Amino acid sequence: MHVITVKAPEGQGENIAAVAFRSGVSQVSVQQARQQSPDRAARMLDVVEIEAATPKTKKFIEDLMAAPYFDPQTFSFSILKSESQFASESPGKETHPIARPSTDVYEELWQFVKVTVSLAGRVFLSSVLLAYGMVENMLPLIIAGLLFLPYHHHMLAVGLGACLKEWRFFRQGILALCVSTLLIFLAGACVAFFTEPPIGFQELGTPLSGFILAMVIGVAAALGAMVDAGRRELIGLAATAHISIFPVWFGLKAVFGFAASDKVWEHLVTFGANITSLTVAAAITFAVIGMRGDGIRRFIKGVSKARL
Repeated sequence: MHVITVKAPEGQGENIAAVAFRSGVSQVSVQQARQQSPDRAARMLDVVEIEAATPKTKKFIEDLMAAPYFDPQTFSFSILKSESQFASESPGKETHPIARPSTDVYEELWQFVKVTVSLAGRVFLSSVLLAYGMVENMLPLIIAGLLFLPYHHHMLAVGLGACLKEWRFFRQGILALCVSTLLIFLAGACVAFFTEPPIGFQELGTPLSGFILAMVIGVAAALGAMVDAGRRELIGLAATAHISIFPVWFGLKAVFGFAASDKVWEHLVTFGANITSLTVAAAITFAVIGMRGDGIRRFIKGVSKARL
């Protein structure tokens, strides 16, 4: 359930309302507002407010961004999640949780792939807990580290970027994935300097089991990203646990030393296959559910032109 506010040039309110009604929305509010700019120039705007269920919101936003009169330089919109809505539709219809607007999923994942000091700190410190838990085979500590490790979002971002054909976002997801992988490896190596072998936790799985689990988790994680209901962080725990243990293991072994019995190449292949299969499964799921990138690409192109 969402509240959408659209600000557009004066006279566009009726066009926006028409798109909303075609999307299944039953009530639309249109009012005028005066917009002030830094150079003190003022102009009149049509402000349209809509309350709609999640799937209606998705259809409305994506149809609006595809409309011929939509101009990224003069139109703007915001989407707020509403805890409850009691209006002309019954709760049974208004509470349908899937699918979130493509813009919501896109912007949420953008926040996770920004390479910041905060991201680096969370990844490194969470990986320290994970690495120490693996050395001592302490399951509660392993789970604690995984809960705060934002790793699977990078794979979802790569999959969504490919689905939307938004290549800047796609590249940013790959960058964040590479940086996080390096930080997880370094965290494992740092823990190894202050602990002693062997590594207590050795359940890394096989390439076949890893491929199957990664495909299942990729679908579940993508579905979780597109649904308003549920706890997405728990799906993230499953995705992170399945993959992040590999760079930690390699970091620990880089200091402890590799034994002849270590399946180094098998673990490396499994790690790469897990990341690839999860990302591909997520991209396919995004496409099947109907994540659309034409409006997002049009918006980005329009904003880029305005800056030139």
